[in-house]
Order: sequence, then structure tokens, then C-alpha cells
Amino acid sequence: MEVALTFIAFFASVFGIFYFYFATRNRERLSLIEKGANSSLFFAGKEKEARSRTSSLRFSLKAGSLIIGTGIGFIISYILYLANYQSQINDDMFALLVVGIVFVCGGLGLVTGYYLGRKLDKADFKE
Repeated sequence: MEVALTFIAFFASVFGIFYFYFATRNRERLSLIEKGANSSLFFAGKEKEARSRTSSLRFSLKAGSLIIGTGIGFIISYILYLANYQSQINDDMFALLVVGIVFVCGGLGLVTGYYLGRKLDKADFKE
């Protein structure tokens, strides 16, 4: 029963995210049309292809930074595990330490990705 509730909650969350995304996009487009914006903004063109290419590159950069940071967090926690193998640290405390280190290093990876993306934006602006 608990597994079924978990799956229902997961799919409801995914549906809610997609619904919110498309509803917001539709409202934004309608407001642009009401203000008199050109409808060519909504169609794929060279500008749209260039933006989507650079945004996918930035997403790859941020995802890669997150994965690298998480990997570094696991490596640090493993090194701490080897160093404190005979110590008095409880297994539950060590599990919390591992999770904390992984989240901190993952967050540092995201911050690094943000600053690298900002650097790419400045380089694109200069061109």
C-alpha cells in the first residue's frame, strides 16, 4: 500500500510540474500577444536554435558540475571512513556525515556551474 502511494505521489508531482510549466508558458505568451509583441518569437528560427544550443550547453555544464561535486563528496566521505574506521563514530552519525558531505559538495558544484555559466554569458555579450 505504501509503495502505491509513493508512485501516485511521484506521478502527481510530475504531472503538476508539467502542468505548471505549460500553463505559465501559455499565460506568458498570451500577455506578450496582448502587449503587441511579434508572434515570430514563438517559432523556431536561427536565434531560437542558437539560444537552445547555448542553454543546453549551460545545462550540461551545470549538471556536470553537480555530478563532479557529488562524486567529490563521496570520495571525501570514503576517505573519512577509512581514516576513522577504528574510531568511536556511530554508524548512524557517519551516514549523516556522508549525506551532508555529498550535499555540500553537490551544492559547491552547482555554485561553480553558476559562476562558469555567468562567465560564458559575459563572453557571449562581448562578441
